[in-house]
Amino acid sequence: MTQGSVVGRDPFGQMSWLASWIKDGDRYTLEQMRLLVPRHMRVDLEYRDALSVAFFSTYMLPQLDGRLMGFGAGNIFRRLNHEAPLGAIRRSVKDSERAKAVGLRVSGLEDYFEELMADCGALRPSPGLEVVHGAEPLHLFSSSYSGNYFFSWDDSLDLSPALEALDIEAGLNRFAAVSLWLERNMHIGSLPVEDTVTRDQAARIDQTLLDNPALLALNFENAKDISLDESSRESIRRVMQAAEQQSVSVSQTAPLPVAQVELASNPSEWIYRQSVSTLLRRLKVPYRFETEFRSNLYDGEVAVSLTSVGEIVMPARRYDGFSRSWRDLDDAERAALGRRYNLRVGLIVAAMCFGAGPDVDHVSIRMDSMGLDQAVKQQDSAISKLIAQALGMFERGLRPDHHGPSSKADPKDGDFHGDPAHAPSVTQTPLRSTSDSWVSAGQDDRNVQSDRSGSSDRSQTASEHADSSPTSSHAEEASRNGVSDEDSGPDGTHDLNDATVDSEFESLMQGIDMDSMAFQTTQGELDSDASGSVLFLDHQDDGDDDDPMSVLRNGPTMRNMASVTFTRDRFLARMEQDGLDHPEETYRLFGAQLDIDDTGDTDGAASREHSVANAGSTAQFTLRDKRFSPFGSGEEPEFSEVPFTDEQSEVLGCRDMVGLSIQRADLMQRAVSDFHRIAVNDSLPSVAKANEAMEIVRAFGDPELADFAPTINSALIDGTDTPDLHFTLADEIDRARLKTRDLLFSGEVEQALEELSGTVAKVDAQYAGTKAPRYFNSYAERVVYNRLFATSDEHTVLIPDNLFYAHMELADMLAQLQGAKAALPHLNALVAYAPAYPLSHLRLAVQLAREEDWNSARAACLNALRVCLDRDDAAYAYYRLAYAEWMSGEFAVAVACYIMSEHISPNKIGSLDSELQELLSRARSQCILVPTSYTAAQQVLEGYGVPVWPRTQVADIVRQAAQVCVDGGMFVPARTLSVAAARMNDSFDEGIDMAQAQFLRSLSA
Repeated sequence: MTQGSVVGRDPFGQMSWLASWIKDGDRYTLEQMRLLVPRHMRVDLEYRDALSVAFFSTYMLPQLDGRLMGFGAGNIFRRLNHEAPLGAIRRSVKDSERAKAVGLRVSGLEDYFEELMADCGALRPSPGLEVVHGAEPLHLFSSSYSGNYFFSWDDSLDLSPALEALDIEAGLNRFAAVSLWLERNMHIGSLPVEDTVTRDQAARIDQTLLDNPALLALNFENAKDISLDESSRESIRRVMQAAEQQSVSVSQTAPLPVAQVELASNPSEWIYRQSVSTLLRRLKVPYRFETEFRSNLYDGEVAVSLTSVGEIVMPARRYDGFSRSWRDLDDAERAALGRRYNLRVGLIVAAMCFGAGPDVDHVSIRMDSMGLDQAVKQQDSAISKLIAQALGMFERGLRPDHHGPSSKADPKDGDFHGDPAHAPSVTQTPLRSTSDSWVSAGQDDRNVQSDRSGSSDRSQTASEHADSSPTSSHAEEASRNGVSDEDSGPDGTHDLNDATVDSEFESLMQGIDMDSMAFQTTQGELDSDASGSVLFLDHQDDGDDDDPMSVLRNGPTMRNMASVTFTRDRFLARMEQDGLDHPEETYRLFGAQLDIDDTGDTDGAASREHSVANAGSTAQFTLRDKRFSPFGSGEEPEFSEVPFTDEQSEVLGCRDMVGLSIQRADLMQRAVSDFHRIAVNDSLPSVAKANEAMEIVRAFGDPELADFAPTINSALIDGTDTPDLHFTLADEIDRARLKTRDLLFSGEVEQALEELSGTVAKVDAQYAGTKAPRYFNSYAERVVYNRLFATSDEHTVLIPDNLFYAHMELADMLAQLQGAKAALPHLNALVAYAPAYPLSHLRLAVQLAREEDWNSARAACLNALRVCLDRDDAAYAYYRLAYAEWMSGEFAVAVACYIMSEHISPNKIGSLDSELQELLSRARSQCILVPTSYTAAQQVLEGYGVPVWPRTQVADIVRQAAQVCVDGGMFVPARTLSVAAARMNDSFDEGIDMAQAQFLRSLSA
């Protein structure tokens, strides 16, 4: 049996869906037609008859009458896909009204769509959502995973129209779910289908899907054994089976075989987190929710945070099948409906987490409410507080590739890619403070200033470096929050005045992809309770009920609605026994803390007093609790002593975590800490202490640290504590850079060059005595270097970051003042120090092209392509390679490189198209065959031995390394590696889609 569509061109020249047909054997049946056509003219037709009837009844006659329109959901979806959403909804309803007026057919689903849209307010005027100068503020998108609709807006919206938009969005998703069910019925030969469904039947389907969200939770639309009458026990069982299948699918496509990563009987964190990330994004429920999760499979622990749905977006009416009429729901009924819905979604998520991994023993669910209902009820300045707190959560969802606050796992250059000419100027790099360059032995807070002065301004303070050590848990908590105390008011909340409320809410949800939203909190928005849980709590009232500011102080905030920990065996037994039928009872059986009262209120004082708190109840928890992440997962390689297994060493190219280090300052801090630890170890004789300290000096290989060796050795031999160490090398470079800038601003160019060149030459000479001085921009590049460049016996020594930046500054200045040739020594130094950093090679290629050294420029571009981890870098490398090949007379390769550059990163290089057209013109004039398509370009490059991005050697390296790091609980390098692995793809979403964004956020310790 085959199904197809009847389409025709509408008055605007667009092809529109009009009806559908089914072919069974050689006979055709026409369905979903507006015109009422007798059965003998629709069923069991030959091809010619079916074509004729379809043409006249669905296209020609309706067009002559000015009533050309599709039927049912097809017409509605066509409008939603091509028109502004609110107008599309209203015009779809008008289509139905026009069809009824002239005696054409209208499906029961269309009638129900009109009821839904009227219920959610889409058909009445809404001041904040109406069209202005031909443009609506709302934009409709759909998730590629769940198929759900979601709105975004790019103009100012007050709270009330924003909530109306969410209500309309939920109505569209409910309608789409009913349509999906009817479409499924048609595929499997069941009834009703859209041609036969009544409004009453559509309402029953909708209510069933709300009461049992597991029915279509993971898109089981083609399963023949699903029924509206099935028990929720069967539905939840199907969810767990789908979760298990998802895990199997992920394991089959993993970069490394499961047997290789599941060492010592430990399950794969990478496979589990990828599976759960995809499952959470596939979850098909009508209402928006934000979610984030953590897992620790070694201990069998998983935690998930969800935002709950308030009664404000719950249906205001419900169809009564007995009286065959619509019945209004009061606030208590809506609250109860929302409560049961939220708790059921929590049970579905728990079932997915258990199903995705047989090693999961406990799943903890935390559900929080934003208090939107209270905001609408109060309608006063408390809304500003809601916006202030919601803003911190929503604004982080603006970019799919955003995965939390910046950290040391981020690239040092601010994650810049592409044309080096557009890079943030290194002459604007913040310089180190000379007063913070000493390390005090015997202190916990050692003031080792980071060398990470770069365009991203991520240089760390001394205390930040000390606190990032494994022994400093307080700093770890602070760094996870990503904000400072200065960002918040004295009460821990962000300050807002009335003048800023509208402007801040304007960007609250602009461009947000809700399927990639993180459930995140910031320190400025948190208060900690006595148990250590981080909660959004109301500030205590001072007892003055007449105080007009009391409403603001007690305004709507994020509040924990439910906290529960499910155990595997008991949960599975409960699902088999009761499914989703009695969610509140299920939660209470597991000792849940529920912030609800008998009426379902989650906002009032009564609810807070009614919270379940018995002896066996679940304690409050947050995702930051240590039990939800593998031990040491937040540890930086520079401070870790974890040795690698043979399998891990093979993938990562080093023997232990220190082999992944990229921060010289952190290594120096670790060395000083080790010296102090050795000094206070009374079990070792002084000679053994000195030998162990010298072994550390030799292992790190840093020349400045080696200068301190006699002092350290003497102190340990004498049995005294190691002295304070002053690491001044990096500060000396910064002083020279600062003086150079002053001289440049004063017009003393020659003196400026001499000042910086002399200092750089001196430091270069010190590191020339080491075996392999290197700079690394990110942990991903360190792994690439280990695998592609490092020799088996190599001793890699990290240089100060600002030595690398100083070479960049000198290269830029000399290229501008004395020409490209004068800059080449410093550019070659950049390549020597950072062979795995694409921008080093690209900078060199640009200056070599200025010298018209095309062979060398070509080699530099090829070197860049071999280590590119980002599409913008690869696109610019192809662009520069194209010009070098053109100048070398290789027209076919040049055209192929131009095509590759534009395909990888469209419209990023302004001059590319004009250069390509000129090259094509010259090739045609000389009758030279060149590729004209992306596929042909790939074939040409492969024939000439040019890397075809992203199918390069480094792609497999970073994917395997990302999996090994996640499975090994090394989340700091894993985040950078996972981003690089996701970006190396042929899609145009940079690989950081909704599921990958969810996965990356799960790696935040």
